[in-house]
Amino acid sequence: MQLTQKQESLISRYLRDLAVQLGDTVPEKTRDRHLRQLQTRIYKELEALPTNAISDEDVVSVLRRAMPQGQASPASPKPALTQPRAINRQSAGVNAAPNRVHAAPPPESTTAPIWLGVCAFNAERFGLSPWMVRLFAVICGLVTGPVAVFFYLAAYAEFYVSSDRKDRPAIAYGQLALRAAAPLAVAIGLRWGAFKLLDLIAYGHQMAFSEALPPLDRQWNWLANNEDTLFFLLWTSVIPLSILSGLPLANAWGHSLKRLTQALVALYFMALCFGIASVLVGLILDRVQPYMQ
Repeated sequence: MQLTQKQESLISRYLRDLAVQLGDTVPEKTRDRHLRQLQTRIYKELEALPTNAISDEDVVSVLRRAMPQGQASPASPKPALTQPRAINRQSAGVNAAPNRVHAAPPPESTTAPIWLGVCAFNAERFGLSPWMVRLFAVICGLVTGPVAVFFYLAAYAEFYVSSDRKDRPAIAYGQLALRAAAPLAVAIGLRWGAFKLLDLIAYGHQMAFSEALPPLDRQWNWLANNEDTLFFLLWTSVIPLSILSGLPLANAWGHSLKRLTQALVALYFMALCFGIASVLVGLILDRVQPYMQ
């Protein structure tokens, strides 16, 4: 199942608006647990549809079926597609009269976690506030960088295995494998191409001047000296983020992390181009230096 960014955003807004309408009428831990259950049910219903190309109308229909009981269905799907906020307020169980909210959700309805529900799960396990655990996770991420993402993935694996099947969202393993492998494969291809281009430059220099490349100053040949470190930093950042983007993240975060991994690979490509340009500049200066003395 592959959803568009608009469809992911529609689901996320529905869940967020429902959470806002529930407010403090239910305990935070109970609300977060119900959030995961409703998100799981929505994605399972979408996966069960007899079509591979899920339309916006299919998403709206599933969201309507997920409404708390006792609420009238929206009259027409069109406003739902053009004004998702309006649907979400109706889907959240808000009556026409202000301040009347269906505060007691059914067992399988409420809203989604911020990412994967790992922090909420561990907060419930240890009797802490979810926001305390989330703050700790953010601080760890700022201090340790990609290491924290690896630990987060390990925590999600433990959460996924220990959770009831009905509580955990389905993982699209094909999408997960593609998201994890594609950035690394592109980076490996770029690295191979860059060094092949450097070999071509050396061959052209040999053919033109009948001599091997002269030793260049470190400032011009920095790519050959630092490329291993550059590639290591890239894959330790891209691999955990790309794996995370392939998991069933809430609030359309999967698309944002996918764009982030693409941006990191693009920065790596720019660094390779700059390194090759540095070699060319160093060669040109080496050839013209005798004439400048």
